[in-house]
Amino acid sequence: MRIPIIIESGLARFVSESRGGRSLEGFGQGRSFRFERCESDKRRNCRAYPDRSATNYCKTSGEGLFAGYFEPVTAGKEGRRNDQ
Repeated sequence: MRIPIIIESGLARFVSESRGGRSLEGFGQGRSFRFERCESDKRRNCRAYPDRSATNYCKTSGEGLFAGYFEPVTAGKEGRRNDQ
């Protein structure tokens, strides 16, 4: 199994009110959060970090769920392995 590669990262604005559903506690509508889009052998997923001070804590979702709740504000290509 290949280690996930971060293919894009940046800031994304939370645009939909989840009311704590879909494991999206900690995100406030209209606020921006750091995100990473990752790719592995099996699939792509997105990570969003609800707390800037907790860099090792993130919420992971598929691209469809991410697109339904977040809008990228700034993003750039990464191309680095997740274990770096």
